[in-house]
Amino acid sequence: MSNSYTRSEALLLRARAVIPGGVSSGNRANWTPFPLYYARGDGARVWDVDGNEYIDYVLGRGPLILGHGEPELIDAIYRQLKVSQFFAGQIEAEIELAELICSLVNNAEMVRFCNSGSEAIHACTRLARSATGREKIIRFIGHYHGWYDGIAWGFSGVNASPEGPSLPVPMSLGQPSSDASNILAVEWNDPEAVTNAFEKCRGEVAAVITEPIMFNGFWSNIHPFEGFLRFLREQCDANGALLVFDEVQTGFRISLGGAAEHFGVAADLSAFAKALSGGVCLAAFAGRTDVMKRLVETNTVHTGTYNAYPPAVAGALRHLTLLAASSGAKLQRVHHHAALLERSLRDLAGQTQLPLVVRASPGAVTTAFRAASTQVINHRSAAEGLDFSLQRAWHLALQDRGVRITPEGLWYLSAAHSAKDIAITVDAARDALQSLSSR
Repeated sequence: MSNSYTRSEALLLRARAVIPGGVSSGNRANWTPFPLYYARGDGARVWDVDGNEYIDYVLGRGPLILGHGEPELIDAIYRQLKVSQFFAGQIEAEIELAELICSLVNNAEMVRFCNSGSEAIHACTRLARSATGREKIIRFIGHYHGWYDGIAWGFSGVNASPEGPSLPVPMSLGQPSSDASNILAVEWNDPEAVTNAFEKCRGEVAAVITEPIMFNGFWSNIHPFEGFLRFLREQCDANGALLVFDEVQTGFRISLGGAAEHFGVAADLSAFAKALSGGVCLAAFAGRTDVMKRLVETNTVHTGTYNAYPPAVAGALRHLTLLAASSGAKLQRVHHHAALLERSLRDLAGQTQLPLVVRASPGAVTTAFRAASTQVINHRSAAEGLDFSLQRAWHLALQDRGVRITPEGLWYLSAAHSAKDIAITVDAARDALQSLSSR
């Protein structure tokens, strides 16, 4: 059983002549058998240019929590476009969206808008440094906080040196090496490592930044130990540092109030994107009034031509209003079907000889093939025994059977998914596992 991807392949070859790699984001290049081109989406389904239909668990890598083509969101965008696509000024919906975010997220006292998660994180780290007068940031290995130079250190680890300090590994060539000295990269779920980092640089740490749940790469859906986020809160308070939550993935997905509501721990600053806006290009950062007001009371600069782009704001306002309506009924549906998919995949894992493991959080599921039996607590333990070849084969086997997940095994759920979609998916997954077992 195999789909035909001839039209996608032809378009990719054409694209590579004018677009590096044929893609405009590096993480789209690792698709199996190659990056595909898509024609349309509707609800929980997408169709590629070859006419292949998929139940979509990629959902734009998380933003489409109401599914593709939500009519009310599209209508809100269209109504704004009919008035004007852009003023380089403010619209009333910008205030309404900020008010809605503040009403949902208990640690959001003020909000500013930007265009991407990377921008929102950049603003948070700048504000933290401005508010504290310090430069160093404690971050966790394996947590993704965007691709900007100042924070893109230590994603994959540190370079231990017996002759000098251990420095975080850059994410990319082209990053100024001088940035490394301001990043302290430590292991997730390791209180001692956090304490040591604060002691090593006493009085120099501006902030601790963390994903409340590890949500990226092959080590997605790794939860904090009980009390770990509260420990970070206490350490920041004790050391005069700010706590920053990167809620680009978790915000408005694990809970309407994000991680602050889900875990009962409030950050000083939080970054939001993805499920904030339902697929339009919008992000936000929010936090304490005294910190956020530094953007107007001090020379702490945040600017951008397309910040709070009116059609995006109008769409996001309608999207978030729909998500919050009826005490979050649509989000409850997302969580219900995510739990159903998780249970079903765990049942399949118990029936196969393949080392399939399943992890989950509200609204998302992760599948991985990992031979090691040790507990997964951070990126290092998640990577232990991981069978990358089998992971890629699983991705292609599901894709050939009309189920679309990310190459690293992350499944996002939406309110558009149904119990029937889950049943079809489980049948496809069962068949895919049988196929892989007989290789």
